[in-house]
Amino acid sequence: MNSVFPPGASETRGRRGRSTVAAVPFDLDPLESHLLDRLRALPAGSHGDASDAEPLWRAQRDSRLCDFAARYLQTRGRSFYSIGSAGHESNAAVALALRPTDPALLHYRSGAFYLARAGQAGRDGVPDVLRGVTAARDEPIAGGRHKVFGNRELAVIPQTSTIASHLPRAVGVAFAVERAARLGTGSPWPQDAVVVCNCLNITDKDIEQAVKDGARTWDQLQAATKIGTVCGGCKPRAEELLHEFAHIYGD
Repeated sequence: MNSVFPPGASETRGRRGRSTVAAVPFDLDPLESHLLDRLRALPAGSHGDASDAEPLWRAQRDSRLCDFAARYLQTRGRSFYSIGSAGHESNAAVALALRPTDPALLHYRSGAFYLARAGQAGRDGVPDVLRGVTAARDEPIAGGRHKVFGNRELAVIPQTSTIASHLPRAVGVAFAVERAARLGTGSPWPQDAVVVCNCLNITDKDIEQAVKDGARTWDQLQAATKIGTVCGGCKPRAEELLHEFAHIYGD
């Protein structure tokens, strides 16, 4: 048994008014146990530049809390359309590797990316996300008409991402940036802008589930998830995860 603090753990106030959270023990699944074992095995001390560690953690944490808030609001009839970003929090690292002026076309589940990008610009992105799920008319891009990630100030271009429909738009933006620089014409993006797009947005959780369901080879993983069927750039890392999960789950 491991004591962790899941959502819904009880909160009490101590004698001095300090907030404390009561631990609720429950069994960890093999992946969670593996992660904790790997973290415990890390050497003590600081290595390299960890200046992005806190912004990364905050964006990932806040994205998960937005998911919880959306579900709670839905039970109260206050949230009308939401798609959680759980399992996609690592997108925050992609945002922090880019500049806030680099155009981004995001998937529905890219909450952590949006929050990390907002943090880069000194903006709290949580109200933007919650205005979207509550269909608020002062939501920054759709005015409550649709739950999408978009904000002109953050260079996040609004669009839907059903069946990867944002991919051709991302290619078009990248082409336009390069062409504008070559022709010397005006562009809202820097000449050296990097256009980011989430592709099919297959996550480690999707790969883990495929392994649980029996996938052990690249072909089997691709048949189960469609991973690598667009550009193939994800294949090396996906194969690493495939072998790691196969080891965790007994192969």
